[in-house]
Amino acid sequence: MSRAPWLLCLALALATGAASFAAQPEAPPAGYSAPALYNLGNAYARAGKSGLAVLNFERARLLDPNDPDLEANLRHVRETAGLPQPSRSAFDRIAGSLNPHLLAWLGVLGLLIAGFSTLARVGRKSHRGKLLAATFLGIALLGVSLANAVALWPVMHQAVVITASTPVRVSPVTTEEPLFVLPEAAIVAMRGEHEGFILVQTQAGRSGWVPAANLARIVPPRFM
Repeated sequence: MSRAPWLLCLALALATGAASFAAQPEAPPAGYSAPALYNLGNAYARAGKSGLAVLNFERARLLDPNDPDLEANLRHVRETAGLPQPSRSAFDRIAGSLNPHLLAWLGVLGLLIAGFSTLARVGRKSHRGKLLAATFLGIALLGVSLANAVALWPVMHQAVVITASTPVRVSPVTTEEPLFVLPEAAIVAMRGEHEGFILVQTQAGRSGWVPAANLARIVPPRFM
C-alpha cells in the first residue's frame, strides 16, 4: 500500500473515533441535563442541603457554563454556607465559559481539516499554500479543543463534601483524632483512594483522609 492511502485510512479512523467520542462518550441518564440539575440544586438549597445543592449546580455548570442564574445561585449557596468563592485563573475562566460540546466538535473538525489537507499536499504542487493554511487552521481548532480539555481535567478529580462536619484524618481509619474538619459544600481535590477512604486536598493545600461516603464527585464516575 502506498503512503497516501495508508495515511488516508489512518486519518479516517482517527476522525471517526473522535467524532463518535465527542458525540456520545456515554449516553446520559434521563434527566441529566443542565436545566434538570439546576432545578435539583435549587430544591436541595431550599431544603438546607448545601452540599448536594453545590454538587448539582457544579454539574449543571459543566453542561451550561454561561447561565447567569446558575452562577448567581451557586454563589449564593456558597456564601450562605460561609464558604469562600473558589479562585480561578484567567485561562480557566475563559475555557470554562465555552460550551464543552461545541469545543469537542471543533476538535473533531480541526482533526479532519488538518488530516485531509495534509494528505492532499502529498505529491501535489498546486494549491500548496491554501492546503498549508488549512492544515494550520485544523491544528488551531484542535488546539482550542485540547486547551479546554486541560482546563476541565482538574474538575475530573474534584468532589463536593455532601455531609456536615466531615473529619479529615492523617490515615484512612476512623479511630484517630481528626486533623481538621471540612464544612459541607466544600470542594476538594481527590489524590488517592484506599478501602473506602479518599485522600483529599483542600484549596488551602491541607491534606488528609475522609470516608468516601462523605463525598460526591462533580463528574459522575459513569462519565469518566
